Amino acid sequence: MALRTQRFPSINQPNPFSPKDMSIFLTRIKSQWLPYFKQAAYVTGLPLQLLVAKSAVESSGNQKTSNNTYVGLMQIGKVTIADCLNYLQGKMYADGRKWIAPAPVIAKAVPIIKKFFPAFSATGGTISKDAAFALAKSNTAAGAEFNVLMGAVYLQFLCQNPKFIDGDVLRLDKVMAAYNTGPNYTFYKAPVADTSGLVKIIKGSGLSSGKKLETSRHILKFCGIGGAFDLLFNNKFSLT
Repeated sequence: MALRTQRFPSINQPNPFSPKDMSIFLTRIKSQWLPYFKQAAYVTGLPLQLLVAKSAVESSGNQKTSNNTYVGLMQIGKVTIADCLNYLQGKMYADGRKWIAPAPVIAKAVPIIKKFFPAFSATGGTISKDAAFALAKSNTAAGAEFNVLMGAVYLQFLCQNPKFIDGDVLRLDKVMAAYNTGPNYTFYKAPVADTSGLVKIIKGSGLSSGKKLETSRHILKFCGIGGAFDLLFNNKFSLT
């Protein structure tokens, strides 16, 4: 899947992490986990930089974190993992419609999942939410591989959802907010010209005060000066 134009016109705001800290997070992923991200990029067609940047913002490149609800390198939750598995089987419902992953994604993802859950296939075979979540949470190589793959599949779904596309522009800032906060809020429909406008709308939304702050900071960790997007997409940090 080729990404559409990526729009970040307000990268003039600082990100809440220092560039030094962000570089540490990216180095951790590069040295410990990069093969899993390369595999997930191959499966989903998303840029490697996007997946690595997302993990740096989500978990700082740490497989084990203090969060027991959203877990692992991609900080993904039980319900979202179940949605991703349903998406690969054409059984996912969102925004009032049924979704199925692109055929190339299904063909590449299913054999990887079958390594951990042999009964799973593109046409059937259920995996319990608890078992899938337990694997994604486990502090093992298999857990890291599955966790990164599920996070990447979810990002692939978000990146093709029309609500995050303005004309021919994929709004990755909205995708980042949706991954962090959930994709079903009405504020995504608001016409905003730039990332600072999106942050302003989120701060004025009906989210709790804590969630407003978390989501706003999350977006800027990705989009801001010295943030993950800036370092990776502007060639300030190399993954090679």
